[in-house]
Amino acid sequence: MNDKERYIKYAETNFAGKALEIVLNQINLFYKENHIEKKQYKIGEEVILEKGTYLHGILGGLDKFDWIIQNGFIGNNFTKENVKNKIKNSIGMWVIREKEPLKDYIIRYSGFTITYTIGRGPDSKEISELIPYHKFDQVTEEINNREDVWMYWGDQTKEVRFLPSLVANKNQIGFILNMNNEIAQEMIKADVWNPEIDSEILRPFLDYRYYDKFVENDRINRTAQTTDRETAIIFGLPSTLIEGIIVGRKIEKDEKSMDYIKSKLPDCYICNLDGKVIR
Repeated sequence: MNDKERYIKYAETNFAGKALEIVLNQINLFYKENHIEKKQYKIGEEVILEKGTYLHGILGGLDKFDWIIQNGFIGNNFTKENVKNKIKNSIGMWVIREKEPLKDYIIRYSGFTITYTIGRGPDSKEISELIPYHKFDQVTEEINNREDVWMYWGDQTKEVRFLPSLVANKNQIGFILNMNNEIAQEMIKADVWNPEIDSEILRPFLDYRYYDKFVENDRINRTAQTTDRETAIIFGLPSTLIEGIIVGRKIEKDEKSMDYIKSKLPDCYICNLDGKVIR
């Protein structure tokens, strides 16, 4: 039994009705021939993220990198047993909402999400704001001096947990995916966050303990912690969509690892946390 047959068997065992139809369609699209026109950069040039670009980071080293290059980005429920995720049977991605330099994206999302309350009691209002890297002290001082703010608290951005960043070294490899082709655009319609997907169809893609928390008014509910930057593509996406690699500070200094990454993806650029192409 090959990989495609195993994924289909898993789908037929774990899904039914419209949900099964969506998963099988995703698997078939995944294995279609799929080519992109990759951006070409010179060493030292700044990377520009186009609107609609996808980003994905990995924990682990070159072994996980190799697996993705060989197999693609696949929800780990399809490849492992007894996996417990809040959002299941899908692969998480970060979507670029507006065209911008990679360096600006990294600075902004290497920061904090701060939430503060205006007023007290039942009529109080919560507001969440994103604080870029190295701006935390400035913003909290401004909030502390506001008479209408009662309390505040902060969370690391979720990008810090999953992508190479300026504040954490645990993620050293991130992928930049070019989604500008017909098959990719069809696949991303099967997004758990897509409001056009009926909430009942989402049940196999959300842990039962979180379904009621995530779904509100028949659609998945976003909060400061479940940002509008996230996508969760049902089943997965092929590695042929990879356009570039982002590396963290540690692996950037490891010439052997850098040579290895470039050997595996000779047509892709490698960039650092300054947003510049280094290979």
